[in-house]
Amino acid sequence: MFEHIKAIVAGDDPAVLKGKPAPDIYLEAAKRLQVKPEECLVFEDALSGVQSGKAAGCRVVAIPDPRYSKEERRKFLEGGADVVLNSLWEFDGKPFGIDVNMGAIRSG
Repeated sequence: MFEHIKAIVAGDDPAVLKGKPAPDIYLEAAKRLQVKPEECLVFEDALSGVQSGKAAGCRVVAIPDPRYSKEERRKFLEGGADVVLNSLWEFDGKPFGIDVNMGAIRSG
């Protein structure tokens, strides 16, 4: 899957002026990719990251800590996540126009 990731922008990047939940980090990533934020897919494990991705206009896949309760996990959907997964191994890219199915890769 990581072979499909063309840019990674970290929170300590000088171009990121405000941290999450501000959209700066995802707007910078889209800029570096030379695409609109609406064309980006964000993977997040934190609610502030989900909010940040959505504020930028991105689609967001949330993969919260498995120790979270159902109520805590629901907050990720309420926060704007397009989908909430239990594990990255559940990711199927087809709904997002990406030809990657992590479950199929895992099973061989």
